[in-house]
Amino acid sequence: MTDPKNIFGRRTALTSAVAAAAASTVTAPQLAQAQGGSIRAPNMVMGVTGEVFTPISDSNPLEAKITAFTTVSLDVDASIKFYRDVIGMTVMSDETLPVGHTTAPGIGQRKRRHVLLDMPQSIRSSAVRILEAPPGAEAIRPRPGSGPNDPGLMVMEGGTRDPAESYHALASAGTPMISPPRYYYFRNTMWGRDVDVMSYAPFGPGGEQMFITANIRGDRGLPRGPDVHNGFSNAAITSLDQRPVNVFFEKALGLKRTSQMECYQKNCNELIGAPDDGYFLWGNVGQGVSIEVWEMKSASGTVYPCSLDKTGLAMLTIRVNNLGKCLAMCADAGIEPVGEGALPNLQGDRPDGFTLRGAVGELFEIVQA
Repeated sequence: MTDPKNIFGRRTALTSAVAAAAASTVTAPQLAQAQGGSIRAPNMVMGVTGEVFTPISDSNPLEAKITAFTTVSLDVDASIKFYRDVIGMTVMSDETLPVGHTTAPGIGQRKRRHVLLDMPQSIRSSAVRILEAPPGAEAIRPRPGSGPNDPGLMVMEGGTRDPAESYHALASAGTPMISPPRYYYFRNTMWGRDVDVMSYAPFGPGGEQMFITANIRGDRGLPRGPDVHNGFSNAAITSLDQRPVNVFFEKALGLKRTSQMECYQKNCNELIGAPDDGYFLWGNVGQGVSIEVWEMKSASGTVYPCSLDKTGLAMLTIRVNNLGKCLAMCADAGIEPVGEGALPNLQGDRPDGFTLRGAVGELFEIVQA
């Protein structure tokens, strides 16, 4: 098995760039403070506004849900073998697509092999789409240089009944990993339950990063499949400032933040390849859509925009209950689609849809449920 240190590397301390901020962006109170002055409190009664979490029942009006993870691979056969033989998914279709299904960024004007896999026995799993990469395609998130402090679409998360059994299966297949399974715990008062899990982060043949997670608590009542793995259903998006990411999801899809937790655990940092003293916030947008937004407390990072002509985890397909309303919401918010049409999915060969680019370069294919 490949040495995890050679795959991902250990990050050195990040140098601060805060002092180099452009002077034109400094407010008067900030300038006064920098010059040795003080910021005085207001001397009159005044109203202020803040942000609150949204009740779960109101957090996802379009019933948005991830239905497919698109990975772009230079070796489609190796990707099929991994998801079919190691993860246990079923190949639902394998074809060469003509041009014209979508104008999403990077799709190009050449025919490309397109594979859909599913895990029919798992009620929570989404499809995995393998799209053939153009010859010589570069990685979306180049390794070992990129990491969790680099904003964008980072991982697709799946489940397992047993982390040791899962890790052994992937390690035996020569799968690159960051570390062995790591235990971590959070108390989420917003959800009314504890997050008590073990996870590890492998990489698929296309370079896509994953989390494989096992629930430790036995009282959650979640369905357990008959196999080691139960597919993929969740995605994590990283940022250095969660606010524009939250705004995008609310304006484009009506999704609102329902929770937030903080992480300052060495185990978690080892899991994701962050410095041991790394600190981040994370929580979910909407109920049932299965998207986490992270805010890494890092002085700097690099945004690697997703594109369908680069390898790795490239796009999320999200279904909504009213495609026209979603498009109108985007228009009202000044969010312009970056592509028209959609790739074939498990529901149909020519779905209606369009592509959006998120606040940190991620791609979302929006389709009608």
